[in-house]
Amino acid sequence: MCESNIYLVSPDQEDDNGELFLEAVDELLPEGENLWRVTSIFGEQKILAGRIRSMHLVDHRIIFERPAAPA
Repeated sequence: MCESNIYLVSPDQEDDNGELFLEAVDELLPEGENLWRVTSIFGEQKILAGRIRSMHLVDHRIIFERPAAPA
């Protein structure tokens, strides 16, 4: 299987141990600046705001950084 799980981290977080956003993601499509449509192999779709921090494809992990909170 080649799908990955998406995890969310905060901008000030140094490690990649984030909160699980969606499992078994098959498709990741840009919807605008820092806006993504993600679809799992089960057909579940979600919209995600953030930027890709890192991708660990062997480990099936995509780490997204949430947008910074307005000051």
